[in-house]
Amino acid sequence: MTQKNTEKPHFHINLAIVVFVVMVVYLAAYVITYLGKDKLAVYEVSASDIVDSIEGTGVILREEKLIRSDQSGYINYYVSDGSRVKQNGIVYSVDSTGKVQKYLEELLEKKNSVNKAEKDAVFEKLNGFSEGYSDNNFSLVYETQNDISKNLLSYTDTMLANHREDIGRICGTDTYREVPVEEEGLVAFSSDGKEKLKEKDVSDEIFVKRNKMEDLRTGKKRKGGSAVYRLVTDQNWKLMVRIGKESYNHLRELRKEKNTLQVNFYKDNFTTEASFACKKQNGGYYVILSFDNYVQRYINQRYLYVELILSETEGLKIPSGSLVKKDVYKIPEACLSKGGNSSQRNKVNQLYTDGSGEKKIRQIPVDVYDKDEKYVYVYAKKLEKGNILSDLGMKNTFELKDMTQIQGVYFVNRGYADFKPVHILERNEDCCIIASDSGGIQLYDRIILNSETIKEGQVIY
Repeated sequence: MTQKNTEKPHFHINLAIVVFVVMVVYLAAYVITYLGKDKLAVYEVSASDIVDSIEGTGVILREEKLIRSDQSGYINYYVSDGSRVKQNGIVYSVDSTGKVQKYLEELLEKKNSVNKAEKDAVFEKLNGFSEGYSDNNFSLVYETQNDISKNLLSYTDTMLANHREDIGRICGTDTYREVPVEEEGLVAFSSDGKEKLKEKDVSDEIFVKRNKMEDLRTGKKRKGGSAVYRLVTDQNWKLMVRIGKESYNHLRELRKEKNTLQVNFYKDNFTTEASFACKKQNGGYYVILSFDNYVQRYINQRYLYVELILSETEGLKIPSGSLVKKDVYKIPEACLSKGGNSSQRNKVNQLYTDGSGEKKIRQIPVDVYDKDEKYVYVYAKKLEKGNILSDLGMKNTFELKDMTQIQGVYFVNRGYADFKPVHILERNEDCCIIASDSGGIQLYDRIILNSETIKEGQVIY
C-alpha cells in the first residue's frame, strides 16, 4: 500500500525581492510627497532701480519763419541743412536762366560714387533709427527716410559751395543772384506750415492732424514768393507734451518740490534736463518743457515722443512676492542691555516676582531687527504681552503691549529660513527697491521668492 506524502509545501522568501519592493514603495511615496509640496524658489538679490516716469508726444514750439524768394528761378543752396548763418550771409542763389542748374547737373553726373563721409552720414541715420525705434514711435520710419533724402540732396549744396568761383566764371555772374539772410539763425530746408504755432494755439487737434515735414528743395524752377527755407532765430525752444489728468495732477504736486525734469528723447535715445510747467487749456492737459539748447538737434521735427523721469530710486532689487511680515515688540532702546561678557546689547531684563513674593530680574536674549529715533523692534519666544522690562536697578520699567509688524524676507544663505528686515525705498507690483543696508541683506544674497510656502527657521538644504 502506497503512503501519501502529507508534508506541506515550503515558501522561500527572496531577500533581494523584499528589499527591491521596499525601495520601490519608498521612492513612490517620496515622489508623491514631493509632487504634492509647493516648490521653493530662491532669488539672488541684485542691484537695480525703479523709475517713475510719464511718456507722451510733444509738439515743438520755437521762433522760426519761412523765407520766400522774391523772384522766379532755380533755387540753389550754399549751405547744408541745419547750418548756422550770420546776418548777411549767403544762403541761396536764384538762377533765372537755368545755366547754373545745368552745370550742377553735369557735375552730379560725373560724381558716380559717394565718399566715406557721405556713407557715414547715412549709416549714422540708420543707426539712430535702430536704437530709437519702438511701436509707440512708428513715425521715426518716415523721419529717418526724410533725413537720408536730405543727406542725398545736400550733395548739390556742397557742389555749389565748392565750385562757386567756377560757376561765376563759366555761367556768368549776371545769370544768377545770391541772396543774403537778414538776420542770424539756423537754416532748415523743410516745413510743415506750423511755423507760427504758439503755446495758446495747442489743442488735441494739433496732435491728431499732423502735417508732414516737406522738403522745400525740389530742383525745379520756382515761382516768386515760393518758400525756399525756414530760419530758426532763437536757441530757446519748448516741447508741449499732451498728458492725462492723473499725470497732470501728479506733476503739479511734483512742481512744489522741484522745477526740472529729466527728459529722454526716444528718437535718438538722448537724455537731458528741462524746466517744466503744467498747463490746462483748450480742454486738454499739458506739461511744457523749456530748453535753452539742442534746437539744432531736432530742427526738422515738429513732434517728439519723450519719457519724463519723475524719480529714480536705486538700491537692491527683490521681488514683491518675497516679502513677509513678522510680529515684533516695540520697546525703548534703553531697555536693551549687555549680558555676561558680551559687548552686544541684545538682551532685555524681565522683571518678575518669585514664589516668595520678591521682585527679581532675569535676562532674556532677543533678536533686534530694526530701530527708529525712539524705539527698537525685537522678538523672543519667551516674551509675552504684559511682561515688564526693567533696568538693573529696577527704577525704570516698561510694559510690553500689543505687537507690531515689520516687513522683511527669508534669508537662506545658511541653509535655513532666517528672517531679515528690509527698508523699502520704492515698490511696484512686481518688485521692490530696498536700501543697501536693509537688515544685513547684501548684493547676491539668496532669499526665498515664494515666502508663503515656508516658515521661519525651516531647513532648506
